[in-house]
Amino acid sequence: MDTELPQEEKIKRIEQIKLQLMEKHKDETVRYTGCSINCGGSGCILKVRLKDGKITAIEPDDRYHRNVGREDAVATDDELQKNKLQQRHCPFAWGWRRHLYSPNRVLYPLMRAPGSKRGEGKFIRISWDEALTIIAEKMKECKEKYGPYSIITPYIDNPMLDPLFGWFEAGVQGWGWCSQDAERLAEHLMTGYPGWTYAPSFDMADVLFNSKLIVLWGLDLTTTRIGPAHQFAWYVKMAREKKGTPVICIDPRFSDTAAVLADQWIPIKPGTDMAMLLAIAYIVIKEDLYDKEFVERFVEPKGFKKWADYILGVSDGVPKTPEWAEKICAVPAETIRDFTYLYAKSKPTFLYKNWSVARKSRGENSARAAAALQAIMGYWGKGGYSGFGPRSRNAPYIRPWFPMRIPLGLMPRKYYPPRMYRSNKWAQAVLLLDKVKSGELSTEEYRRIIGWRADPNLPNPNPKMLFGGGPQAQTVNTLVTGTNATLHQIEAMNRLEMVVWFATHMTPTAMYADIILPVQDQTFECPTFANNDYGGFSHNTFCPGVVKAPGEAKPFMWIYTKLAEKLGFGRRYNTYYTTDENWDKDWLRYLGAYYNRFRDTMKRWELDLPEWEEFLKQECPSINLDEYFDEPCHGYVNELELGLPFPTKSGKIEICSEILEKEEERGKLHFDARGLVIDVLPNDWRDLTPIPTYQPAVRGMEDPLVAKYPLMLLSSHGRYRSHSTGWDNPWLRGDVYRHALWINVADAKVRGIKDGDIVRVYSDVGEVRVPAYVTTRIMPGVVVLRHGAWIELDEKGVDHGGCPNMLLFDDKSPQTPAHATGLVQVEKVEG
Repeated sequence: MDTELPQEEKIKRIEQIKLQLMEKHKDETVRYTGCSINCGGSGCILKVRLKDGKITAIEPDDRYHRNVGREDAVATDDELQKNKLQQRHCPFAWGWRRHLYSPNRVLYPLMRAPGSKRGEGKFIRISWDEALTIIAEKMKECKEKYGPYSIITPYIDNPMLDPLFGWFEAGVQGWGWCSQDAERLAEHLMTGYPGWTYAPSFDMADVLFNSKLIVLWGLDLTTTRIGPAHQFAWYVKMAREKKGTPVICIDPRFSDTAAVLADQWIPIKPGTDMAMLLAIAYIVIKEDLYDKEFVERFVEPKGFKKWADYILGVSDGVPKTPEWAEKICAVPAETIRDFTYLYAKSKPTFLYKNWSVARKSRGENSARAAAALQAIMGYWGKGGYSGFGPRSRNAPYIRPWFPMRIPLGLMPRKYYPPRMYRSNKWAQAVLLLDKVKSGELSTEEYRRIIGWRADPNLPNPNPKMLFGGGPQAQTVNTLVTGTNATLHQIEAMNRLEMVVWFATHMTPTAMYADIILPVQDQTFECPTFANNDYGGFSHNTFCPGVVKAPGEAKPFMWIYTKLAEKLGFGRRYNTYYTTDENWDKDWLRYLGAYYNRFRDTMKRWELDLPEWEEFLKQECPSINLDEYFDEPCHGYVNELELGLPFPTKSGKIEICSEILEKEEERGKLHFDARGLVIDVLPNDWRDLTPIPTYQPAVRGMEDPLVAKYPLMLLSSHGRYRSHSTGWDNPWLRGDVYRHALWINVADAKVRGIKDGDIVRVYSDVGEVRVPAYVTTRIMPGVVVLRHGAWIELDEKGVDHGGCPNMLLFDDKSPQTPAHATGLVQVEKVEG
């Protein structure tokens, strides 16, 4: 039967829909805010529609080229260079309204119900005064009864707690995050710049206009938001289409980036990237394809010779040829050669080795090798990339959650919280102490396992209280996001006397707390700054707090300030605080101080920004830093172009680490040539080598453990959430996203697994039940379970949510990288 409507009826229906939409949005106001979600990019700008104090819709950024569907058709080269473009949001932005108004929001301070167990989710409402009093009294009790090292933090390192613990003169923190610590270490060892403080990298305009080849190694730009949402991917697409720049993806998965953006996909066995990097270096050194002039001017010669001797086989008798690499990484020697010749003649090549490559056992090696390879090719600087953190302009980004940068009060000098463990190894720091006390485990080995990075003369921690929170609302689901065995973390929690947690939503981690403190969303409810410096675009955008927070949710800093008040040093912790009634004004004064510091720095560069009050009056208070510069950003201008020395001992790029060469340095707290702490290098670096070498990954594809667990698990990020934030958003689940285990057709066939079957994924530390996604888009021997799924444990401790953290553990590798991979076995669940 023909159901086609008459034309007049179609027009009538369209008009009805238009009227309904117009009525829905009648009497709305519009405000802009920056996105603050800790996605690896952030800095997007959201146009928010409001009615009756609620968000009714979130629309795209429209500050530039309004009502233009395809900006690339109208944008000039100057606009592309200065990023005068709309920020392209990720899918999460469109669903954020449902996330914000979720029934899963934590609205009031909560205390675990008497008689209930951690994890049961039984809580009673208490007042803020009760909650803060309980926490403060427990902190005082722990300090007096168990000593200053009895209060610890989980993953992640929380800078807001440093002054709090400092004034309290008790408390221990871990060190490091899970993002790019291997690259931060490589940067510090090789250039003398601490990886947290310097932006040596690139912007995408530089790549668009100056690179001759783009290599995306382990990077799926369609799911990883490096830069404002997917702006990075769009620039890569323009480079390919407008400039004819070839794009090559090297990845175990045939990702959407490989399918949409690349000219060539090179599959590689995960954890073996180092072998291919060395084989590329072998060809360019052996055949004199490297940049001798650059090496002579900027690379420390002894370290280069040691690395070259290793690569050529002079020092160990094993030349790192493409044939040698092929047996390890499964990339054909012919492919490695062809890639290398293209890489060597494409001057410069933008080689982006993603964080994922180094988020594995011995990831320090690939982080250093990629940077060293780019260095000897002369590809640092314009159009190339050093290979370290993908950050843009070296500007003072406005991050009010880093209080040490503009202290809320004077930083205490008497006590600074020691970093006694790698932050994602906090559970081992708790669980292994019994073995140390019994003599089964030495203090030295205990500290190697947990990644001790503190004064070696300090005693071991004595953990009794866990303080979990901050510095962002999206970083507080540790059981799911901190790359370590979830069941170990739960066991560690259950050994402690008190667990305190901050939360916007009732996450699985919050369920294990004794006290839950509700915090405001930092994009929509709490005035702050969102900024981007990771993906080649530079923004500082004000988030004005466009809606009122629900219930009694409070800003992070209010909570810390009031807790400091309970502990007796509130005004010292926060010198801006006057009264609760004046909190909003006091906080804006504090943000204004941050802004003015940033403005003063820009003035020194002869760049004029509006005063704070004028800035706040703008329709969209945002500083697009790229607009103020006539050239794209590229790294190490002072050294490579102005001739200043690198802040290393030699004044040059150091491929060989002098610290790692000296056995007498082992066990100490390590400092660089300027006396700065190398804050992502543990005291004992285990078997990390002075030069980047190939070492098989622990729990990788060459580990003897493959006999029992033959599949290598990757925990790649997903498109529809940031870390674990958004997992419970129904708009981003169901037909939109199917959480499943990626498994190759061949691996599935031998196990009798078909697409959609429920499978049992297990290792020696946990088990997950999840549907299978049977595909040819992943190499045999590799499986993927995407990061961020919330745990759903049954009575046997089996997870039915599909959380890869359940399966991750490594107590043998050096501890700087996040160990986000492991070995597993997969079986079909019958019945």
